[in-house]
Amino acid sequence: MDEEEKLKVMGIFEHIDELRVRLVRSVIVLMVMFCICYFFAGQILTFLKQPLVMALPKGTPSLYFTGPMDVFLANVKIGFFTALVLSCPIWLYQLWKFLEPALYVKEKKYAIPFLISSVSLFVAGVAMCYYMILPLTLEYLLGLGKEMGATPIITISDYLSLIMMMMFGFGAVFETPVVLVLLALLELVTAEMLRTNRKYVIVGIVIVAAVVTPTPDPLTQMAMALPTWLLFEASIVLIAWLQRSKAKEAKKAEGK
Repeated sequence: MDEEEKLKVMGIFEHIDELRVRLVRSVIVLMVMFCICYFFAGQILTFLKQPLVMALPKGTPSLYFTGPMDVFLANVKIGFFTALVLSCPIWLYQLWKFLEPALYVKEKKYAIPFLISSVSLFVAGVAMCYYMILPLTLEYLLGLGKEMGATPIITISDYLSLIMMMMFGFGAVFETPVVLVLLALLELVTAEMLRTNRKYVIVGIVIVAAVVTPTPDPLTQMAMALPTWLLFEASIVLIAWLQRSKAKEAKKAEGK
């Protein structure tokens, strides 16, 4: 094996120091973004509560607060969550740089595709949740209350906890192809391994969809499970292609 093809060997303390550097950089960016987003928390809340406003009867007040600290803590939640989403290109890049020493030189060319795809998929998951899943979920949950003749009194704390859990959950689940491809580059999984364990993965996807979506109706759960399964299948195809490309390169190297 050529010298340039060898892995960059790092000791345990070097790994720890590298992790510390990447975490510090990510946290600094996150805190800067938090300060900016906290300043605009009111405008962001107006945007975030639109699915709830649309689901409630016209003219019904959308959010309530029950304690003197509720609004302040809501602003902190909004600032942190928005900063986490907006700074995802930075912390995903730092994650890549931390894992990069474990890759071969030729595999490091995937840095830009990794960053673009991971950011795109994360944002796509968050957007899908906000524009598609949240309206369905709120309509279902509020519909249960209407059937019982109950009046919805939704606190700002409960609403933010719900939507942040769901939106971040969808963003994380949509990272499935990136995680699997990265594991394949690290030679921890193969396309054949994923095909063999497909049935277990599908069961896991259904379970995750049931956890992340707080409603028991199959429509909402399928809205998450189906895209996740398709992303998993796309991962298998991409990993198989990477394995074939790697095998061809190895044969060419042997023939020289």
